[in-house]
Amino acid sequence: MLRFVQGLRLSNNNQSALVADIYRHCFPHLRTQEQQRNGQLLQSFDSERSNQTESIAPTADDVWIFGYGSLVWKADFPYIDRRRGFVCGYKRRFYQHSIDHRGVPEKPGRVVTLLPGDLEADRVYGVAYRIASSQKSQVLDHLDYREKNGYERFNLHFHEYPVATEGTAIEVIMYMATQANDSYAGDVWQVPCIAKQIFTSAGPSGPNREYLFNLSIAMRELFPDVIDAHLTELVSCVQRHIEHDEPLLLERALCTEIENILHDCLALETPQQQHEELAQGLQELLLRFQRPGWRETYLHRQLQQLESS
Repeated sequence: MLRFVQGLRLSNNNQSALVADIYRHCFPHLRTQEQQRNGQLLQSFDSERSNQTESIAPTADDVWIFGYGSLVWKADFPYIDRRRGFVCGYKRRFYQHSIDHRGVPEKPGRVVTLLPGDLEADRVYGVAYRIASSQKSQVLDHLDYREKNGYERFNLHFHEYPVATEGTAIEVIMYMATQANDSYAGDVWQVPCIAKQIFTSAGPSGPNREYLFNLSIAMRELFPDVIDAHLTELVSCVQRHIEHDEPLLLERALCTEIENILHDCLALETPQQQHEELAQGLQELLLRFQRPGWRETYLHRQLQQLESS
């Protein structure tokens, strides 16, 4: 970095050109990099029914857990069987704020919960996991903590996909955030507003968009003939933000940071001090932009500035 900086002619008269040169050199391949699934979920699903290292025989005291959000692709607990399927009478919606996984209290993300729907017409597709009786207490304690932000346990019936014969429903435990919980966001914002919230949110578990895209990919792989209009519309809106808005917003954010670093450097007395301070400032900037959530923080800030101007 210092070698590159020493080749620059620092002056108050050419700051715009300097900013452009530094931006092109330090961030030549600034691109959105999503950690999406590789499209192999379906191939491994039927062949890897259990994640146990040793075989555990099923018993009548086992329980089934139904996942319809991140549990579909991120089952971080032991299970001895898993099956694709659906529950009847509900709709999946991104109506729950996330302040502990895909957002933070001051900038919540959005995750899914279920709303009551038509028993005959509405289905929510997901994955049911069989938990061995010997591991039941451990797994439920883990999930109670994982889903602590407004989710409660409910019991209902799960049907395998493709549709099985009558009388083969499995009783499952499901975690659902009701409208009474403090983090319930509801439909007060339409899909474009929810999409913007997802686009600019991140939390301890990663970017909010990653949650959205992973759920979409999992649904497409596991249930190729099922259409979830709400999920599909959200994916399209967020993708448009990424393709059309994100490059310019991030460039503006980076150039503003570079301008601030340059301003401080040019206030120093000698060229050597200026170059050393600039190299250090740019290196710190590069490190800052590698931290989790950096992108969403700056996107949110840039959008706020545009909306207020």
